[in-house]
Amino acid sequence: MGSVKWAAVLIAVVISALDALANLLLALLTPHAVPVIVNLFALAVAGVAAIFAFIAHLAVRTDAKIDRVVGALTQRLEDLEARVGDRNSGFVEGYMLGHTMDGPEAAVVPLAPRGSRRLHAED
Repeated sequence: MGSVKWAAVLIAVVISALDALANLLLALLTPHAVPVIVNLFALAVAGVAAIFAFIAHLAVRTDAKIDRVVGALTQRLEDLEARVGDRNSGFVEGYMLGHTMDGPEAAVVPLAPRGSRRLHAED
């Protein structure tokens, strides 16, 4: 996209320079003038090329920003995955060590029943 931008800039500059040169040469050397339609065409082509170059420039900048954001997000997700992966592997190893067939199983201790306490709202 960068080469398209510079091609549009080159077109705008060359068209503007050629039109200005034609106007200058005809004004200085002959009694004739460049037709208005030629000047309008040169102005329109240069304007469209300049707008196209500006849009291409914005597209390149936006693409670069998106690449930076994606890179930062990817790095952050990799860091999170490394930390969470370490914690999960420790959990799985501990779980597997606690459930081996070699040792005795851990006793399940029931929770003591709780008394029901209700809070009464005062009127």
